[in-house]
Amino acid sequence: MTKRLPESRVDLLSELAPDVERLYNRHLDSPRDWYPHEQIDWGLGESFETRPWSPDDYVVGEGVRSSIYVNLLTEDNLPYYTDSILSHAPMGHPIRDWSYQWTMEENRHSMIMRDWVHVSRCINPRLLEDGRRVQMTRAEVPRHPDFAEMIAYVSFQERATQIAHRNTGAKLPKEDKMGRNVLGLIAGDETKHYLFYRDLTLAAFAIDPSAMTIAVAKQVSTFAMPGTGIPAFTRHAVRIAREGIYGLGQYLKDVLTPVLSLWDVDHLSGLSKEAEKARLDLLAAVSTVTQTVERMAEKASLVHATPSA
Repeated sequence: MTKRLPESRVDLLSELAPDVERLYNRHLDSPRDWYPHEQIDWGLGESFETRPWSPDDYVVGEGVRSSIYVNLLTEDNLPYYTDSILSHAPMGHPIRDWSYQWTMEENRHSMIMRDWVHVSRCINPRLLEDGRRVQMTRAEVPRHPDFAEMIAYVSFQERATQIAHRNTGAKLPKEDKMGRNVLGLIAGDETKHYLFYRDLTLAAFAIDPSAMTIAVAKQVSTFAMPGTGIPAFTRHAVRIAREGIYGLGQYLKDVLTPVLSLWDVDHLSGLSKEAEKARLDLLAAVSTVTQTVERMAEKASLVHATPSA
């Protein structure tokens, strides 16, 4: 991959403006104009005052329930994600127009998820509201020092979110066609958002491969799904991983491997000394994750192979 400009340091935001416009127009050329209220079977709803919530209202594994809870509260935190992204979007730059569009589309995710959750009774509504209050008053979202790290992180995050929604939907009871449709619609949106950021990052590699290599290496070494402000997040994350919805294995197989392959980090050349070191660190980090996943799989197979007493 070669640079578009000979300079080792460039104004990445300025140079990426044509690519932002191109990818934004591509996004608009294939709209997903679904309406949240049309996806909900309102006739299934019941008053929580007349019949208080019970876990028996929606029988599902605790890992699935945790995933619904975490995914919805993460979508609730949208205002702070928008704030973080706009901090790297100067007035007059097309990335700002994209960010407004992205925010509009993301906003309906929490709307439709909450409608479905309340109608289906899959989550305790009091627990959900208490979690929302805590999550939003903490305002915890990833913050990045520059535009390069921001687009690298969001590429991984949008892909991971798509996988988490998709896998959660697959774990819902087969009779809950409404829930599967809701999470499928959200996953579809996240796919388009991922494609925008993935390809914008690819364009950034063509402009300044050294800066992008360093940025991606930093993000891979520290990447985690958003949600640290959610009450008992670690406990929920463990349940979600055990359920096979999203954990280190999915991160490696469905996020790291396909994204880094498309960016072709294995074959980048002409990098600065610092960037080449970062590239090697990046490959070593991926190798470490791979070895950890393999050990986890081996341990799990031995547990399943051990006969019970």
